Amino acid sequence: MHTRDSGRVHDKLVNRLERQEKQRAYKQGRFFKFKLDDIHGKLVQALLQEEIVETDNVAAFSSALKKGMKKAVNSSEFDFTYFISPIRTLVPRPNPHSLYMTQYLMEVLINDPAVIEIYGTDEDVYHVINKVVSRSSIQFDEMEREIEAQLARNQKLVPGSAAYQVEKDELFRKKVGDVKQEASH
Repeated sequence: MHTRDSGRVHDKLVNRLERQEKQRAYKQGRFFKFKLDDIHGKLVQALLQEEIVETDNVAAFSSALKKGMKKAVNSSEFDFTYFISPIRTLVPRPNPHSLYMTQYLMEVLINDPAVIEIYGTDEDVYHVINKVVSRSSIQFDEMEREIEAQLARNQKLVPGSAAYQVEKDELFRKKVGDVKQEASH
């Protein structure tokens, strides 16, 4: 007789995958918060240079786009997922924040008075947005590795502890600027 305890093994696997997904989402959300200004400036520039967006008021368009980015940062997990659900299968393995901004542009900003027209398919728009987000993500990951290497030299801090996370956030703020004041506007 074989004992079948596949339910417990399955539950452990599902829990581990869910935990990894939450960690990945946390890391991406953290990245997006810290790099919001950087991504915003580059995104406005890319959308205009690639002629995805036609506008007669760049400042108003820029402001409306930043509003969407802040909404992405401050929305609940449910609201975030619900908002991107119509295009979640747009590309294989999409970046959720790139999807959010694509959906925001195609659903919300298309009706903004500052936007004359949006050109290209949803996929074209996603690729332009994702290129900007991916480049910033690479820079963020490099900065994070540098900070973690710096923290590793401190024998008093244990990775994963609250003190470690506080110190890591403090070093990020020194390099990038304060997130709290920017994300809450």
